[in-house]
Amino acid sequence: MEEERQIHKKRSIAGIVATIVVVVLMGLFTYRVVYFTNLINTGDLATLDLVFEDSLTVNETVSEISIREGEVDVFTQDDPTLGSPDAQLVVVEFADFGCPYCKEASNTVRALATKYPEKIYYQYRDYPVDELHPEARLVAEAGECAYEQERFWEFHDKAYQNQDSLSEQKVYKIAEEIGLDTKQFSDCVESGKYQEEVEGDYQDGLSVGVIGTPTFFINGNRIPGAIPYIILESLIEQSG
Repeated sequence: MEEERQIHKKRSIAGIVATIVVVVLMGLFTYRVVYFTNLINTGDLATLDLVFEDSLTVNETVSEISIREGEVDVFTQDDPTLGSPDAQLVVVEFADFGCPYCKEASNTVRALATKYPEKIYYQYRDYPVDELHPEARLVAEAGECAYEQERFWEFHDKAYQNQDSLSEQKVYKIAEEIGLDTKQFSDCVESGKYQEEVEGDYQDGLSVGVIGTPTFFINGNRIPGAIPYIILESLIEQSG
């Protein structure tokens, strides 16, 4: 009996310690959410205040470029968007269809833009990291061809769902699955119609310090890495 009491006592102590650790961690996390929310809402967010580098695929060939401080305008009139143009929170993402962190991040923002259609204005821009994901540039151009037929977000979802098997053949299969005019789509892809558009996105990203994917700009503030759902949702809910 004494041995059982000792075992029970040790388990109780372990449980108490674990509870304290969880409470402390949750407290720190809540503080971080509130802190960054306030920084963004007041416009006091500096470039490196909010970084998620543990979920960033770095483009080593440009990792030493200078990074512009402060707010920058990276929103365009010719890239796919979700949400309301009148929203207080404007989120622009530079992403790569071959990047696993982008899969997580893009799906997170896509879900939140659907959940809060009046509170967020989200734009997706291409930043293919060729040396790491050689297929990504073709997929990005194909995404533009899908956008031409007003099916970008369907293509976006399918491309990320099939990220591990992306190829030119797979891209055409996706086009068929989402109901595109496959003749128009294949002609578009094969002609290289959107090569300059994708390269333009990439160069725009370089010019404002995008050194990896995903990189977000929230109201013009650069935030590298995949932003956790709970943090982004908090920003949206408190943005007005």
